[in-house]
Amino acid sequence: MTSRYALYLVPPEDHPLYRLGQHLVGRDSHYGGPLPQPVLDDVDPQWLAKITTSPRHYGFHGTLKPPFHLAEGESAEALHETVEKFAANQSAFTVPVFEIRVLDGFIGIVPATRSDALHSLADSCVRDFDHFRAPAQSAETQKRRARSLTPAHDVLLERWGYPYVLEEFRPHFSLTERIEEADKRETTLSAIKASLPSEALSDVPFDSICIFGQPNEWMPFYETMRFPFAD
Repeated sequence: MTSRYALYLVPPEDHPLYRLGQHLVGRDSHYGGPLPQPVLDDVDPQWLAKITTSPRHYGFHGTLKPPFHLAEGESAEALHETVEKFAANQSAFTVPVFEIRVLDGFIGIVPATRSDALHSLADSCVRDFDHFRAPAQSAETQKRRARSLTPAHDVLLERWGYPYVLEEFRPHFSLTERIEEADKRETTLSAIKASLPSEALSDVPFDSICIFGQPNEWMPFYETMRFPFAD
C-alpha cells in the first residue's frame, strides 16, 4: 500500500496566485518539475529552500480531503470518475481577499474572512469520499497524537483519519514548514508579504477540484487531474 491521493483546491492557472504560489514553494505540481524561487529581501535562498521542503513535496494547494491510501476494493479509476461527477454538481465561488499569516509556527495564505462555500466544499469532500480512504495506519495516528491534540481533534482523527476537518477545518495554502525561531519567522513573513502583490490575493476564483497523487512515499505529490465545476 504505497500510492496516496488527496483532493486539493488550486487557483485557476491564469490567476497570479497560481503562478506565484508555485514559485514560492519551488515546484510546478502540474508538470512535476522544479521552479526557481523568488529572491526575497533579507531571506537567504538556501534558507528559503529549506523551509519550503514540505510545501514543495505536497504541491501548492488548499486541502479539501487530506492524503489517504485507497481502501481495499477501491481503485484510482473509480476515484477519478466519482470526483468528476461530484465536481459537475458544484458551483464556482470566489474568495474576495486572502492574507498571509503565521499559523502554528508556519506561514500560509488564508481567507481574510470565512468562506462558507469553501467550508461547505471541504466538508462534503471529507464525508462523500471517505469510503475511498483506507484506515489510517497506527504509526501515522500515533505521530499525530504526539502533537498533543485536543479531545475534539482526537475524535476527528479517529473518525476521519485527520484532526483538522469539519468543525476544526482551517483553510490555508501552506508556504513554509514550522519556523521555530521567532525573528526568522517574522523576517520571512514580511519578505513573503512584500513578494505577493495585492492582485494575487484578491478575488481568487475557484472553479474546479484537483486530485493529487503520490506514487510512493519518497516521491512528491503531483496533479493527476483537474475537474471543472458545473458553472
